[in-house]
Amino acid sequence: MADILVRPVEDRDYEGLFAVWSLTYNNGDPYPQERRIASPGSQSFVVELNGQIAAGCNVLDLTASRGLATLGCGGVAAVAVLPEMRRSGVGSAMLGWLVSYFRENGTPLASLYAYREKFYRKFGYEVAGRRSKVVCPTNRWPKIDSDLPVRRLSPGDWEQLVPCYSSFARSRSGLNLRTKSQWQRVLGENRQLTIYAVGDPIEAYAVVSHSTSFWTTDHISELVWSTRAGYEGILSMLGGLAINKHALSWFEPSDGPFYTDYLDQGIEVSLDRPIMFRVNDVPGALASLKPDQAISGEFILEVADDLVAANNGPWNVQFKDGNVSVERTSLQAGITLDIRNFAQAFLGEPSIGQLAAQGRVSVTSQENFRAAQWLLTPSPTYCIDFF
Repeated sequence: MADILVRPVEDRDYEGLFAVWSLTYNNGDPYPQERRIASPGSQSFVVELNGQIAAGCNVLDLTASRGLATLGCGGVAAVAVLPEMRRSGVGSAMLGWLVSYFRENGTPLASLYAYREKFYRKFGYEVAGRRSKVVCPTNRWPKIDSDLPVRRLSPGDWEQLVPCYSSFARSRSGLNLRTKSQWQRVLGENRQLTIYAVGDPIEAYAVVSHSTSFWTTDHISELVWSTRAGYEGILSMLGGLAINKHALSWFEPSDGPFYTDYLDQGIEVSLDRPIMFRVNDVPGALASLKPDQAISGEFILEVADDLVAANNGPWNVQFKDGNVSVERTSLQAGITLDIRNFAQAFLGEPSIGQLAAQGRVSVTSQENFRAAQWLLTPSPTYCIDFF
């Protein structure tokens, strides 16, 4: 029987780990020394198969917004297995081990970008939210007048963006409330970035990598707004940027205004780069929520989690005065759902109401269901950080 061991990386492991990553992410070429420096706020893990490094991954110490609540979230990245050791069980062992690791270390959520979503569903992850990619040709650009002032900033001015970004994040679920080092990571790419901001204080901004080529489709790295006037102001500014381009592209969450207000023939809107989430600690995640103080309720919840039996419950969930308490109970659950669908319901897209309409939630108590809908309100779910 194969001897599989998953553990945090040690100094002696790095050559083996970089060999795994090289064959998966770097065309088999050795990683240059400057790319071997660990990012602040991240930790690497390896899998040994019969004493040899066979797989590895990196985990970023992120957060996820959910209204006023901020939950710890492990961003699972750079998952890789040596080609000759794939289908040996090492990748599955690593993903299963990470769920327990997150739970034991007080990280209630995890997220990742999958190479195939089907594989990660086996470990309790599910797609949450809808990220739309908009590609707007210059000749279809909406004509918008805005009197908001425009400023050109550099990545070193990131602190000026924080209030706008935080407002954007708090209005949705799943966004990372960035630390200083994370802002520097996002804006410190190996290319020159320019930031255009509108409003004073800033009501919207766009992160741009300028291309000198004419009649290309240029991608806006990040588009964020805190007000509708800010959104229209940044679109107006980007219209000028697009004059000598064929088109501009960017991402928006499902509640982004472009699709509803400015869609026109020739403009493409598609779902792109979905993110998956997992709830590692069901009672801990629920207890972290900060609901509206004006609402109160109670429901009994059962969650089916094949990997973490301690998540199953049943749980008595009560919320009042802006706080949530969760206790194990022997009472019969009024709501039952799978851990994958619970991640979606918890974040709010698809909502628990939508999931029930699709037959993904078993409801035996309408009173319980109504209370769960009050706590787990629908929310656009989105993540701008790519990892």
